[in-house]
Amino acid sequence: MEKVAEFTGKKVQDAVDEGLKTLGITLDDADIKIISNGGLFKKAKVLITYDDGLTEEQAAAKAAAEQAKAEAQKKAQAPVMSKPEKAKKSEQAAPPEDEPHWGSAPIKREPSMASNFGKGKEKPAAQEQNKNGEEHAPKQNKQKNPQGEKPQREHNDKKEHAARQSALPTEEQIADAKRFLTDLIGLMHIDGEVEVSIDEGMRVNVNTEDARVIGHRGEVLDAMQQLISARINSSHGNFVHVTVDGLGYRDRRKETLENLARRMAEKALRSHRKVTLDPMNSADRRIVHAALGERDDVFTRSEGHEPARRVVIVPKRK
Repeated sequence: MEKVAEFTGKKVQDAVDEGLKTLGITLDDADIKIISNGGLFKKAKVLITYDDGLTEEQAAAKAAAEQAKAEAQKKAQAPVMSKPEKAKKSEQAAPPEDEPHWGSAPIKREPSMASNFGKGKEKPAAQEQNKNGEEHAPKQNKQKNPQGEKPQREHNDKKEHAARQSALPTEEQIADAKRFLTDLIGLMHIDGEVEVSIDEGMRVNVNTEDARVIGHRGEVLDAMQQLISARINSSHGNFVHVTVDGLGYRDRRKETLENLARRMAEKALRSHRKVTLDPMNSADRRIVHAALGERDDVFTRSEGHEPARRVVIVPKRK
């Protein structure tokens, strides 16, 4: 019996090969008609006409057998539900007879407040009744005062800042800092001695003639300062402020920044515009703020984020 089947592929040859393989025939037993050659956005399509070697009665019997086989497989794959499960499922699906329902979900009707209005049956909203019939005031949730949180937080910050500035180092911390920095400059092959003094915290000075101890804009001194601060404050209750200096760099840097702050303040007053300084670390920014803090013609503020945070000098309006 002659039949026709359709096959597709990326190319015409792919569609033909797929059809011959699926049908189990050769090219000599097939009549191929090209429907589409395919393209960038569509596939090739061919029609293959072939003879399956069956009569009409045999083809009908084969089709019926295949359909029966498919139905039997479908029934075998369907889940079998026992009688108790069917009864349980029917009970769950049936809604209670005394409740209105929409679908399978019952709808509960709440008593109307309007029906009791004016009858004196409801308790005031400020009172509730417990199990013993006694009335009591309902618990109220404590709400935070957003306006009061900020002053309290600022007060805590100022208190903590004052505590961090007022702590003095112990003898153990002084000895530890001196020993640590001596070993550190030894590893850097810098000849010098370390001296520690108490000046609003701990001041560590490296007596040497090697300028490598300073680094670019005091970066080496700042790194030493952070290391010592982390070491001596890791196991101590109060914070000890640490300053590391070498070759008198800190004093010279302070004088330079104070002169710069005064010059930039005059520039801001002449131009009637704010002046932004180069990025600085927190220690240098504090020097600039302190240098101009007593003036009544300009004020300073810090803007940006580390490491690009900088001081801005703004002239005051008269």
